Amino acid sequence: MTPSEKNIVKSLVAVAWADGKVEAPEEHVIEGLLAGFDATDEEADELMSYAKTRRTLDKDLPLQDLSTDDRELLLANAALLTHADGEQSDSEKKLLDKLIEILEIEPEEADAILDSVKDGALTLGSNVLEDA
Repeated sequence: MTPSEKNIVKSLVAVAWADGKVEAPEEHVIEGLLAGFDATDEEADELMSYAKTRRTLDKDLPLQDLSTDDRELLLANAALLTHADGEQSDSEKKLLDKLIEILEIEPEEADAILDSVKDGALTLGSNVLEDA
């Protein structure tokens, strides 16, 4: 995994904690992302261990290390993650709004990214993830 990919996964962990817990479907999305990023067993173990501790965007988002493409990919995966347990809580909706603000993504671009998440599948550029 690249450092950028690790930063995206770590940021998604904070999104997963938005409703106060990380459920199995959210863990599966994170595991799918790790597989998509070709994480080694060691990297996957490290990041899944990282995910066991509550994380927040304010404290755990490596904003300065995220490129524009990273930010867009993060937002798209965050939107997918907020639907992973079958419903998007109010706190998860608020978190996505906060994430858009923190990532400094223009509203029109954010809407396009969020619209790209449909039917449990995410398509953004050449990156495709499916919620199994």
